[in-house]
Amino acid sequence: MLRFKEIEHLPPEQFLRNVGISLAKFQDVLEKIAQYIESEKEKNPLKRRGCKSKKDIRLADKLLLTLHYLRHYETFANLGLKFGITEGYANKIYHYILAILIKILDMPNPKNLLDPEVEVVAIDVTEQPIERPQKGQKEYYSGKKKDIR
Repeated sequence: MLRFKEIEHLPPEQFLRNVGISLAKFQDVLEKIAQYIESEKEKNPLKRRGCKSKKDIRLADKLLLTLHYLRHYETFANLGLKFGITEGYANKIYHYILAILIKILDMPNPKNLLDPEVEVVAIDVTEQPIERPQKGQKEYYSGKKKDIR
């Protein structure tokens, strides 16, 4: 199983290559996430409740899972195997940590990308729906059927 304890001792170049950020930045982001979660729990005490799973993984491993997905675009089934959890739980962790990352790192609004001071824009094009007409499909249908004999 992949755990943060195992890879934090990698050489800096190898850690950066596998995770996508340096160890110092990883620990800084991890602190910010922990502070955000604690502040949310203080604002809403009901968030402290909940089922404590035996397979619940540490926050560092949750961040590692999220960054690993963003870096390598593996399937959640594969991530689940690597981290010793189910596919659905890996998906849940990814979306939970990603939402927190967007809030704590002050990700820009898409309208802010039109700002002339923005020099670099990263676009994720791994998943794009196939465009096909939703209405008026008869325009694209010739009426012929394949004759299979």
